[in-house]
Amino acid sequence: MNNSAAAEQEAVFFARESFIGELKSLNRDYPDTGFGISLRTHSGEHYLLANARMPLPAAKSDGFPTGRRLACLENGDRFSAIEVLADSHAYETISPRDEAEILGNALDLIARIDTLTNMPAGCVSPAQQIAATGTGG
Repeated sequence: MNNSAAAEQEAVFFARESFIGELKSLNRDYPDTGFGISLRTHSGEHYLLANARMPLPAAKSDGFPTGRRLACLENGDRFSAIEVLADSHAYETISPRDEAEILGNALDLIARIDTLTNMPAGCVSPAQQIAATGTGG
């Protein structure tokens, strides 16, 4: 495996492990809504992470079938795209105030993924890992 592919795999693994807590927090705050994170690497790989209420695709290349994009960052250093999505069917019943709060959390989550996966290996302190597991406001 070349260094670029190894770095991509490490970034994906770190993002998955570090941000499972984000989905758990969204689950707790919005128990009737499905949420997902889509990570696309520069080499074309596609990774999905979702809570139990987010309908999954038959093939991950299809993306989430009912996913409504809440926020997206394209052309980052480690990922060609980082998306936070919500199940469009459940999301229709969310109030404007909750929608604004979820959007803030989605933007914070994308910023954390982008920032923490761009740090050189070994530079992430335990305090940064703990801070990355709760949603912001």
